[in-house]
Order: sequence, then C-alpha cells, then structure tokens
Amino acid sequence: MSPMIHDVLPTASVALMNYVLAALGCDEPAPLFGNSGLPGAVECLGHNVIIAMTPVTEPMFDQALLRCAATRRRDTLLIRHGFHPEAIDPVRVDVALRSITGPLLLTDLNFFRDRDQGLHLVPARGGLSVKLGRHGVEIGTRLPWNCLWDRAAGLECAAAQIVRACRSEHQG
Repeated sequence: MSPMIHDVLPTASVALMNYVLAALGCDEPAPLFGNSGLPGAVECLGHNVIIAMTPVTEPMFDQALLRCAATRRRDTLLIRHGFHPEAIDPVRVDVALRSITGPLLLTDLNFFRDRDQGLHLVPARGGLSVKLGRHGVEIGTRLPWNCLWDRAAGLECAAAQIVRACRSEHQG
C-alpha cells in the first residue's frame, strides 16, 4: 500500500483501517482517489469495499457515503473514532451497502466479535447487521449472538482489540 495514506491519517484511523483490512483479508488496498466527499479512504478492489476513516464523531458524511457507494458500485464503510488518545470516544461505523435499488444506509453500528472470531458490525438495538470477512461485506438479517451475555462478550472483545490496536499503532 502507498505509504502516503498512512502519513496523512491519524494513528487511530490507521489502526482501525488495519483492523478491518485484516478481517477482510485485504492485503493490498489502494488509496481512494477522486472527489468522493469522504475523508481518508482506501478501497479493496477484490472485495468491492471502500473503507473511510475519520476522527469526526458526528454523523456528517451520510450523503457522501451514499453517493460514493452508488457511483463506485462498492460497499462503503465509514469508521468514526474520535481524537484518540486525546479523547476516548465510542467507535461507530456507518455502512452504505450497494443494491440494485440504490445504496442502503446503516448507521451507528458497533464492532462485534463472535465466538468464532468473525467480525461483525451490529446495531445498538435490533436491526440489520453486517459481517466483514474474506468474501467482503455480507448483510445479516439475524444478529450474531444468542443471548445478552453473548452480545456483551462480543462487544467487549472487539472493544479490547480496538484499544490494543490503537495503542500499538500509537506507540510506533
């Protein structure tokens, strides 16, 4: 990957980008060029996925996310993480999923690790979830936990992994 994208992104953005890229198995993402309206982003051509990252925690990029997914015909993720380590904000992900009728927007999703270490994006309450894996982005109509204990454990596991990833990225 071009070192240029790493030079301009905050360390938390790089850590979270690498966290998602590892789940996808995307070894060589390309920087996203052109006027997409999104903050720093890469695309995984083999997975049809664009991943954008921003320290801005407010949901300001919904229209850009939808426009990018529609024009580039790729599932598009926006990771909103805050200004780590200066501020500890929750990490949220917005996703625009491509479809034949136009992109479907899912907002304020949380990272979740299932018992088999699969990485998911899940809503705070009921609704659609998204699985990130070797086949790209897959929508799930069933939530990836069986009970509230599983839900808590999966959210906690993902949060701990994100903290470790941000610490190691920040330290060097």
